[in-house]
Parts: sequence; structure tokens; C-alpha cells
Amino acid sequence: MATKEPLTKTSKITLAILGALVLSLLGGYIGAGWRGGGGGSSDAGGAVAGNGAFISKIREQGELRVGVALAPPMTTQQKDGTLGGPNLIPLEELAAELDVKLVAVPAEWKNIVAGLQADRYDFAANLDATVERALAIQFTDAVYEYQAVFVVPEDSPHKTSQDVLKDGGKIAAAQGSAPEAALANQDANVLSIDNYTNAVATVKAGRSIAEFTDLPTAEAQVQADPSLKIIVPDPPLYSATANYGVPNTIDPWSMRTVNIAIEKARDSGRLAQAYAEVDYFELERLPADMIKK
Repeated sequence: MATKEPLTKTSKITLAILGALVLSLLGGYIGAGWRGGGGGSSDAGGAVAGNGAFISKIREQGELRVGVALAPPMTTQQKDGTLGGPNLIPLEELAAELDVKLVAVPAEWKNIVAGLQADRYDFAANLDATVERALAIQFTDAVYEYQAVFVVPEDSPHKTSQDVLKDGGKIAAAQGSAPEAALANQDANVLSIDNYTNAVATVKAGRSIAEFTDLPTAEAQVQADPSLKIIVPDPPLYSATANYGVPNTIDPWSMRTVNIAIEKARDSGRLAQAYAEVDYFELERLPADMIKK
């Protein structure tokens, strides 16, 4: 049997270097597998193969479809009959980046989540993130934050939210909206109406003592009719973030892409500019002549 020659110092160093290289290659391969790539290649948008399916679907269909229920001024019907508003700006920019057409699909608050689940659209616009909805869909980062308020006639005897709730009269709210659910939790006498426009009409007609709605909608209504005023609940009865609803099946890469589009629209100042153009004021800047005295 031949005897083994002892390894020289140079041989030991060479073997150590080769071992390190092998471990490095194996580590990179295994790491890619844990990241979900399995060693696959990336597409032009940076998504690893097998990921980015939600964005890829939008690209393939050539349309970014968004369900829109009316809540002026954030989501409105334009003069030409199309649906738009500041809330759609991040999605408009995302559609432009993907080189697809943004298509606004009419929806109602009572069925906007069901429409998303049925794949009638890819996003549900201006949607509050609630636990009930989170059981069925996912939510993007917030587009803006708001508080729910009461809209009452200028000559209403009520000056506070406590006055409104103690009255016991009907309070109108958009059916299926998050403010409606919050109002029901107060054991209020809720009058469910199909949309905000018809809800405030019940106040004008004396069919309800107040409307409970989001601040942007309330501001638009009071600006359109100065005989209406806003009561800001103190403490708040409902505060929320307005997000986009997305399907439960959305992949992490696509969700991150959408959130970047939202962040970009906010940081660029384009959203703030759009709010100013529709005369929307954040709560701390709410003009005194819009508040019930």
C-alpha cells in the first residue's frame, strides 16, 4: 500500500479556496430557491419568474381595470360621463408605466368588494381597510387618511355628534360603506341609501336629520350647497385610511410595485395638487364657514 504524502502548505491553501468557492456557489443556489426564484431568470420589469403574476396579467390584458363607486371629490363622474377623481392618480401613473389603458368600471359601495372578487376589475378604488373586508381581499398602502363626519342643515338644532346621536332620528349613510358600519356600531337609527348623493338628498328633504360620511365627500356637498354644514365628531366616531382593494391572490412583488406607485404620487406632490384643485381641505385646515355653529 502506498503511503500518502503529507499536504504542503500551498496545497492546503488551494483546497481551502476551492472549498470556499463550492460553498459559495451552493449557498447562492439554495438562497435563490428560498427567495422563490429557483435559479430562474428575471423579466424586464425586475420580477423573478413565477412572481409578478398580478402585474403580468394587467400587461397581458392591456388594461388596468379599477372599480369606482362615487364619493366626490375623490371619485367622481366627469363632465364627459367618465369616472375619475384624485383617488385614481396613482393608478393612472401605474398604468402609464405599464403602457396599458386605465379603465374605470362603475361600482356601488354595497357590491364593490364582490366585484373585485369576481374579477370585474383589478383594483377597488377609495376603499377603507376594515377587518371584515380584510377577510376577503387585501389592501395596498394608504392613498390618504380621513375622519367621518356628519352633514346637517345649517338651521339644525344639533351642534355636536352627541346631539345627533341622542336625537334618535334617521341618519343617512351610503349602503355598504365603512362609515355606515361604524354608525351601526353606535346603535344609531341608520337609513341606508345607495350612494352619497342620494344620502345627502334625504337630509335636504327632511327624511333624515343628518348624513354620516367621509370628510372629502362632506366638503364637496357643503361647497355645492352652503345651506349644509359639517359636524366633526369629538372624539372621532370613525377614522380610516383610504386604500385600494386588491385580490387576495396578489403576489408580493406586484403589491410592492403598486405601493411604490402610491408613494411616488404622494411624494411628488401631484396628489396634494389634485386635492387643492377640487377644494379638498384636510381636517386641521377645514374652513370655519363649513362647520356647524
